[in-house]
Amino acid sequence: MKILKSIIIGAALAAFFTPSEAGPPPNAKKLMIPFPVICTPTMTEMMGALTEDYAVHISMIFEETPENGIVVVINPNTKTAAVLHLRADRTCLVFSGLNLQLFERPEGMAPPKEQVQEDFEES
Repeated sequence: MKILKSIIIGAALAAFFTPSEAGPPPNAKKLMIPFPVICTPTMTEMMGALTEDYAVHISMIFEETPENGIVVVINPNTKTAAVLHLRADRTCLVFSGLNLQLFERPEGMAPPKEQVQEDFEES
């Protein structure tokens, strides 16, 4: 499963290879919101449990910072989904829920006016 984690991290890095500059809206506030999470020492343990208990598969991955990643797992049959937060020393189930809805980018939607900020450490 270390190979799976390497593939996920590698794909996340590749997804964020483009330059970026956008920031939050002017009225945005940075908040620290405490909530309970369930963590395991490795992604292998977490994915093993989710795959066995909920038959989920990885839907998307992205990088939060160069050291942290996010994995979204879904089961379209049961319409359930979960969000995992990954670090080198642990994987946490942050959110899980029911009534999954998937959306596609509307045809003809204008491209973004600004690029997404790449320097995650300073945001």
